Amino acid sequence: MNSFKSLKSFLSKMLLTVMLSSCVNVGGHLDLKLPMAAKKKSGFLNLKTTEIQIQPDLYNAQLTFLSDKNYTLKLTGRETISLPIKSSSDLHIPANGPIFISHNSINQPFDLKGFIRTDVSETSRYNDLEDCTVTLTENHCQKICEKPESCSIVCKDEQVTIHGRREVLFHFRTTDRNISFEFQKADKGEALGQFTGQGSETEKINDFVGACRR
Repeated sequence: MNSFKSLKSFLSKMLLTVMLSSCVNVGGHLDLKLPMAAKKKSGFLNLKTTEIQIQPDLYNAQLTFLSDKNYTLKLTGRETISLPIKSSSDLHIPANGPIFISHNSINQPFDLKGFIRTDVSETSRYNDLEDCTVTLTENHCQKICEKPESCSIVCKDEQVTIHGRREVLFHFRTTDRNISFEFQKADKGEALGQFTGQGSETEKINDFVGACRR
């Protein structure tokens, strides 16, 4: 039992690391109380940035985790704005705990201060049969006759795709995230607005995959 708990804990930690370094979306709102200076994505393929002034409003917002050092906050309100939150090094966003990102790290005129909570739950295991294909190398021979009285047997290896069924043992893992952070004037600590969001992903985890059989 202890070994199973240890394995489950290891898998959960591994999942959080993977998810934070891949593309994950957290939807929510940005309640901006004061005008806020920011650098938004612009130009061809959003490869440049332009400094703008974002006006107070309640914006629909989507925070996208692209990697452990690259995030994007997309705001939809009076206009659509994409704010890069990007550093040259790991921003050290935890799976659970407080968040603080300095403007110096992300080349933006604001700091971010808040909290993130991540919960991981797993279902019991299920057993099922699923369709599968497997490619095998088979030696095929055929009779070749140059003349009726002159024949030979020629053999060669050929790739053959076989369709079949296989046994699988699997479970589902759900990751829920709740994030809240405050936009603050750089080095001032003055609150400009608050982002709150949540996101959930469910993935199928194969614990055992049997051989593909006809």
